[in-house]
Amino acid sequence: MNAQPHERVDYVDPGDRVVAQGGRATGTPSGLLRRYAATVCTDHAGRVLLYRRTATAPAYPDHYDVLVGGAVRAGEEYRAAALRELREELGWAAAPGLAEAYRIRVDDPHGDCFLTVHRWVADRAPRPDPAEIAWCGFVTPLSILTGGYTPLVPAGAEAVRRLFPL
Repeated sequence: MNAQPHERVDYVDPGDRVVAQGGRATGTPSGLLRRYAATVCTDHAGRVLLYRRTATAPAYPDHYDVLVGGAVRAGEEYRAAALRELREELGWAAAPGLAEAYRIRVDDPHGDCFLTVHRWVADRAPRPDPAEIAWCGFVTPLSILTGGYTPLVPAGAEAVRRLFPL
């Protein structure tokens, strides 16, 4: 989740085709987009993993979110990025059954991007990175949909509406 200045990312055109690469800490070139991969995790009871970002998060500090993820690195596929982020943020080295749910274009605080959302049923407890996650726990989708956790990152709210309609 936290930007590393040395990381390189792909910049893509509106068709999600790679056209350039650059440093993650630099601005996105005009007319191009970045790529992000995230995962919505549930437990076997159907509850959603909800977490609160730290107060020092570069985007949406102290907000709740259900999307565990981050930037897709240069040359990396969406699925590989999603797996890497699960490992880095929650200590899950593997995610058998990880599946892409949808891909959308969203307006991110750092500019327009493509966001690919995956789903995964967790088979073990998370071990959150305290530098990135202030709190996490499994909650019912309904408790999120009815406003039980605010403020909520907009893309995370959209994911809950799409994946768990009332």
